[in-house]
Amino acid sequence: MNIISALFKKLGLPQLIDQLVPVDPQCQTRVSDAVQAILYNVFDGRQALVHLEHWAQEVDCEKLIRPDLHPSWLNDDALARHLDRLYEAGIHNVISTCLIHIYRKEGLSLRAFHADTTDKTVYGAYESVSSEALRITHGYNRHHRWQKQIGFGLVGNEDGIPFYGDVHDGNLPDKTWNPEVLSHVHEQLKQAKMEDEWIYVADSAAMTKDTLAQTKAANAFLITRGPSSLRIVKRALAEADSPHIPWSEPFTLAERNGATYRVWETSSTYEGHPVRLIVVESSALDQRKGKTLEKERTKEAELLREEQARWERHPFSCREDAEQALASLKASLRPRFHRVEAAVEEIVRLKKRRGRPKKGAEPEVETLYFLHLDVEFDQDAWEQARRKASRFVLVTTVPKEWKGQPMDAQEILKLYKGQISVEMNFAFLKDPFFTDEIYVKKPERVAVLGYLFLLALAIYRVFQRRVRQFITPEHPLKGPGGRKLTRPTGQAIFQLFQYVNVVLFKLPDGRIQRSLDRSLTPEQRRILQGLGMDESIYV
Repeated sequence: MNIISALFKKLGLPQLIDQLVPVDPQCQTRVSDAVQAILYNVFDGRQALVHLEHWAQEVDCEKLIRPDLHPSWLNDDALARHLDRLYEAGIHNVISTCLIHIYRKEGLSLRAFHADTTDKTVYGAYESVSSEALRITHGYNRHHRWQKQIGFGLVGNEDGIPFYGDVHDGNLPDKTWNPEVLSHVHEQLKQAKMEDEWIYVADSAAMTKDTLAQTKAANAFLITRGPSSLRIVKRALAEADSPHIPWSEPFTLAERNGATYRVWETSSTYEGHPVRLIVVESSALDQRKGKTLEKERTKEAELLREEQARWERHPFSCREDAEQALASLKASLRPRFHRVEAAVEEIVRLKKRRGRPKKGAEPEVETLYFLHLDVEFDQDAWEQARRKASRFVLVTTVPKEWKGQPMDAQEILKLYKGQISVEMNFAFLKDPFFTDEIYVKKPERVAVLGYLFLLALAIYRVFQRRVRQFITPEHPLKGPGGRKLTRPTGQAIFQLFQYVNVVLFKLPDGRIQRSLDRSLTPEQRRILQGLGMDESIYV
């Protein structure tokens, strides 16, 4: 908490928040006090707003937030009043201004942004008299479960630092959200005095006529994954099967143990917009697609075994009938992963009759015809099916050269793979360690709390990025258990400070003297120095 508090103040966020929501002279606390208390409470692993006043009694509020702040002032009524004031001041604009301020302070690139949405389950009956309030409603989440929820939308850079965020209705579809958010991000870029071209990276829900039109209007370019149901995508995948296709040489994007890729590019138009289609083949088969293929192979093998057993028990009296059945069987069997050789087999055997045969009688024989199936697993077909399943198509409007840099298929794939940064942010927003259930009654306060979670995420990502800048493979960080960390997560860094305790001595004259209960370790000092901090953040 001391590190996050020091970072929050170094970024100048308390003063900015108090400018955006002016201090009420009748209140003992400021909006920035309430915001900090909620954020530090979240980072302390508690449920936000639950018994926050009692929590404040147990921490050093005067050091973390500001001098002369009494914990009893952070009661439920004061917090509720400040949440309402944030909502009335326009919480979306407040947080957007804070995010723009962070980007300026950190000197972050505004070249490419990754966008996605997620949902968060909430509980309780939320009532509002305002028709414009956040609609907390039932909807299907990403796991197709019916639940009461709100939506989070995020747009951020490759480090996962949000540049834009919103808290929206629980059942807003992504196809509606993408065009809307493009115009909002464009406005924020104008506010940041950056009206240059930029790149918008999103998942397949962005592949719509409205999103393409809005991308152009926002002075941006789009990179998205083409839905497999799209005609131009089907055509590109079919063409990629041709033997004459000039695939690229295999390459990797990760430093080690990464997937190998091959790419091939073609072009087309969609809803009047010229687009580049990049077919990507990955050595890392998608887990769900891999399971689907395994199920199909197993099911096909079982079906062929049943057919074998069925026709071996089904004799024909004449060859003509057997040949007709064989032709029908060959037409119906279209195995993907097996080679099937079927033929008519002629068998001459003794004819069975009732009773004991007469003495000296010649035994009677009969000729029967069976269908014989020889089934063999087709390794080549299996590998080809896996290869096809590992292919996907990226659709982009980015020109082949942009800002003096070649934007070939490999560079487009690299930008798209950065989508993991925004997806990792959802893990933060849904992690009960940071953000547990939301305990407020009004949808307006739910919205404000959701936006404060987004601000907490931005602070966390800035902290992680700052530390990663001075942690290199040559000089890794020694993490818990002696592990060498070259790209440590914020949580892994927090663990190194888990047992740092500050002892507070109350002197006879009323002053407070602070002291660490033990010396900081070399790794702790190294992190603080890299962040531009020292022991003074504690004492």
